[in-house]
Amino acid sequence: MNVRIAAKQLGWLKMEDFCPRCVWLMQRHPIPQGSVYDSPISRFFSQFESFVQQSVRQRMEQAGEIPSWLSTALKIAFPSMPPVRRTLNPPTWSLRVEEGILTGKADVLLELADGTWLIADYKLSQPSTRFAPLYETQLNAYALMAKRQQKLAVSHLALIYFEPDERMFSPTPNLTLPMRCTVQPVSIWDESEVEALAKEMVNLLSQSQPPSPKPGCQKCGADLTEWAQMLAVWFLVESQ
Repeated sequence: MNVRIAAKQLGWLKMEDFCPRCVWLMQRHPIPQGSVYDSPISRFFSQFESFVQQSVRQRMEQAGEIPSWLSTALKIAFPSMPPVRRTLNPPTWSLRVEEGILTGKADVLLELADGTWLIADYKLSQPSTRFAPLYETQLNAYALMAKRQQKLAVSHLALIYFEPDERMFSPTPNLTLPMRCTVQPVSIWDESEVEALAKEMVNLLSQSQPPSPKPGCQKCGADLTEWAQMLAVWFLVESQ
């Protein structure tokens, strides 16, 4: 059985409220997209990320540099980082780990003047300590795949956060944004740590039966209450 694991899903193992049964159920029997539980928020995030990626590419093509709102934030986070040489449209990476396949696609892939690379993800929110383990795992999974698949020398990992700017000005030809941009550096792990998490997830999802839940878990619990209700509602709506 080939188990496909998204880089972000790998981060669930590092979350404080990680429940093996919840993860097994969500992966093996996911709530289908388009159900009453499918939020339009994720589509908005995707559209925003596409807009930002296009803005960065356009600025690089027109002026040979990234937008000032991004270069300034990067300089604050990484004072000694070399200048950005070029942007690259991130590919969808994949890496076989035992009986599983780790996959992922970053939001940002920048080549620096020294030939190394920065990988980053956009987050439309304030910096969060709660989700830090998830995001850090996700970025380090990207770094591992970029090194193995494309032979990239990854020197920097970062989370790029956007928060509404009180001035709320509209984008201009100079590619400004109605957002405040801050960059949070992420430590680069040893590759063995990411591989160990990937193997752990493969072993979990390869089980034929759902594992025991985390003690006190309110989402799956002994009777699978919340998950079963969500799936039942979807089937009811689809059958009408």
